[in-house]
Amino acid sequence: LGNSSSYIRDRSEVRSDTHTHRDATSVNRQHQRNTTTKNNQARAYAVDCEMIEVVMPDGKLQQAVVSIGVVDESMEVILYARVRKPANSVVVNDTFVRTQGGLTADYDKGLSIFSARDLIQRLVQDGATIVGWQIDNDLKALGVDKVVPNSQVVDLTSVFTTTNGHRCKLVEAYRTVFRRNFPAHNAGDDAKVTMELYHYWNEASNRQMVVIDLSFYCINWHYFKLGSTKMSRGDMLWKFLRPRTNERDIVIEEDDGKNAYKLKFRLKTDRDAYLLLVKRRLSENEIFPQGKPLRVANGRGTEIDFGLFRSHVYEIKR
Repeated sequence: LGNSSSYIRDRSEVRSDTHTHRDATSVNRQHQRNTTTKNNQARAYAVDCEMIEVVMPDGKLQQAVVSIGVVDESMEVILYARVRKPANSVVVNDTFVRTQGGLTADYDKGLSIFSARDLIQRLVQDGATIVGWQIDNDLKALGVDKVVPNSQVVDLTSVFTTTNGHRCKLVEAYRTVFRRNFPAHNAGDDAKVTMELYHYWNEASNRQMVVIDLSFYCINWHYFKLGSTKMSRGDMLWKFLRPRTNERDIVIEEDDGKNAYKLKFRLKTDRDAYLLLVKRRLSENEIFPQGKPLRVANGRGTEIDFGLFRSHVYEIKR
């Protein structure tokens, strides 16, 4: 990494330089040229792990690696494999890997964790840089966080930040930088995507901070008129305003239990789809907007009165 150690793990200062989109093809051409000049000796490896929660025989709750992906600088998949969960452990949460990672719930097959650990340690001993997205979590779950020097770790969550300096998701950084759909579905794919972003930061942005322009697309249901109906607030939320089950992973819910029920979406299209669902539910019960949408006084979004409650639709920079 030379003198670029300010972007390694434990980096505390975050700058907010703006960045310019660059086509992924030109980035790939550049890193291919750079790889050639290195005599094809890859010195950086992107690592991604998928994990489940297990209870160990001693009653301790911990993260267990169930798959790992390792990709080198030339985008070659060095390893993609299932990893066996610890012996005699009991699975308590595997929702993410089943619904997002595409793994079946057979966690007693695959490599031992020691084989995966040995590969990472050998790469580090050879002087390689380990690249990842929230890589500290992966290294800890693999059991190598104490033996991998900070100087050989690049955590891209400290490099790709929002306008206000906050962290974002891997999918958000990839979609914004390359302006194409996120192709990842497992640890191997995630490692490839991580390496693409590493090349962008390393070459296209010249190792500067990359600012990702993101917003939350919000809707706040409030001003519940409980006296005008026999329905409770909870009944209203369940019958009209609840997101679909498959939307739970794309929406952030904030409920004060009294007046405000706020939903925050990462994509405008997801919020629009949710609003269409709510309006359909309401129309099926002959509930319609009362009047036209009104601009909020401070210029922050619009408000609609549905009689039973009101909606405030707006955006906030992240």
